[in-house]
Amino acid sequence: MTLDMVCNFRKCRKSLSNHAWVTTCSHAFCIEHGQQEFKRNAENSLTCPACGSELRDKFDVIQADLKPTETFKSIVLAGLKPDTIMDVAMRAMSFWSYQVEQETLYQETLAKHSKEKLQCLEEVNTLNLQKLKAELENSKRKIASMQIDFNKKRKQAEELAARLEEKTRQIQKLTFQLDAQKRKDIRLKDLEDKNDKQEKVMNITDLVGKRAASEAFIFKPLKEIENPHRICSPKTPMFDFRHKSKRPPSFQFRPIHS
Repeated sequence: MTLDMVCNFRKCRKSLSNHAWVTTCSHAFCIEHGQQEFKRNAENSLTCPACGSELRDKFDVIQADLKPTETFKSIVLAGLKPDTIMDVAMRAMSFWSYQVEQETLYQETLAKHSKEKLQCLEEVNTLNLQKLKAELENSKRKIASMQIDFNKKRKQAEELAARLEEKTRQIQKLTFQLDAQKRKDIRLKDLEDKNDKQEKVMNITDLVGKRAASEAFIFKPLKEIENPHRICSPKTPMFDFRHKSKRPPSFQFRPIHS
């Protein structure tokens, strides 16, 4: 596969396939940039946009047909001597070789720059990879440490939960015992209050059964008058008859224990 020439204008690099502007300094340009750069006028001489060489002669730059017709090929070198034809062919081959060499150098330079850039990127990538590996190892260590702490905390939580459950059972047991003791105390208190009331209640039958044969109940007024000469019987109640004209005082029944 034959390589196509490219425009030697620095910012173009367009492939040349049909027509091109060529110079005696072995440079080629596309139609657009050739018309822009090689406008002839009487005052200024032309210069090559690629190398800066002066192009003074009218044949120093021409517009060439890169795909000539068969008629042009048969007539362009017709009538020339073989040495002239060989000289023209050698110069044409030199022009082509120069273009190929320049393109090769350009591609090699571009490849070199790309390789250097790739190497720099690889170094940066290596540094980033090492940094990421270090961060990953650090993160793994942190995760392992956190896992150990988590296991310790979970074990402590389980122990505390077991202790809490045990304390809860103890509290429930003590609460049950306390309620039982309260109920027991209430029953004892009710029983004591009942016994106290029974002791306070006076049973006359018991008193009569327990009293001596000579004992008797004596009815006395609230304001008893001391009289050593009163006449009474042990079995007869004692009355005061000195105030017959007056209203008898109220009596209160109360036993007198000897």
